[in-house]
Amino acid sequence: MKAVLNSTYGKNPLIATLCAETSPGSPVIMGGDPARQIGLAAGLGYDGVELHWGSPAEIPLAVIADACETHGIGVAAFATGRSYVRDGLNLIDVNDRIRDAAILRVQQFIDAAAPFQAKVMIGCIRGNIPEYLDREAAHDRLAEAVHRLASYGEARGVGLIFESINRYENNYLNTAAETAAFLRHYQLPNTKILLDTFHMNIEDPILPESIRDCGDILGYVHVADSNRWYPGAGHLGFHDVFSALRDIGYSGPISAECLPMPDSTTALRGWIDGVRSFL
Repeated sequence: MKAVLNSTYGKNPLIATLCAETSPGSPVIMGGDPARQIGLAAGLGYDGVELHWGSPAEIPLAVIADACETHGIGVAAFATGRSYVRDGLNLIDVNDRIRDAAILRVQQFIDAAAPFQAKVMIGCIRGNIPEYLDREAAHDRLAEAVHRLASYGEARGVGLIFESINRYENNYLNTAAETAAFLRHYQLPNTKILLDTFHMNIEDPILPESIRDCGDILGYVHVADSNRWYPGAGHLGFHDVFSALRDIGYSGPISAECLPMPDSTTALRGWIDGVRSFL
């Protein structure tokens, strides 16, 4: 499959987010006809797309692959969060049936990602820790699942990217420091950290320091302003954020996981113009 995001796109490929149907409350810029949306993104200078579907079985992969090949862009990553939000699947559930289904779902995402050499995200699908479950036990349970998935992905050429998410969406591993410490403590293979400036603006006291502390385990970056709009529509200090990314030599993808506001096309244009002004 030729719709692969690789070094031919240069440093920091810029990634547009795509789903079946977006909404004002969903941090995915593009929705609807994937061929049309991919053409629009490529025309604006995006290097790839990040796919947000609830299940790999629902993704029109052949259409997306053909459109990406036609327009010379790649598939960068597969998000898994909708499997938790919609279907309730999570990696720490004490009900083994639910947990096993979550692991299987992520394995299916890995299988879908393999032909594209894309990454697979572990975000809110990790689940929330219930009151009756000890935090350390939850971490152990999560690490065991991620280790299995990382090994599964490694055998198929697919890396995992693990996201730190704010306290209002997940009740643990909220800061970059906590998430990096988790990955390092459990020595999880084939897994890097995903930083999202929207979540960081809520949880991390000094964003540039958090970025520098992640160093070489940083594998993917979501960029959105303080209000989760495109950069420049809020009050986040992106100059310092991008300076920190340069300081650690980060050359990986930078993705537009932000709200399609005030409308999808404006957000798509505003995001890439804003990010380019800081690169």
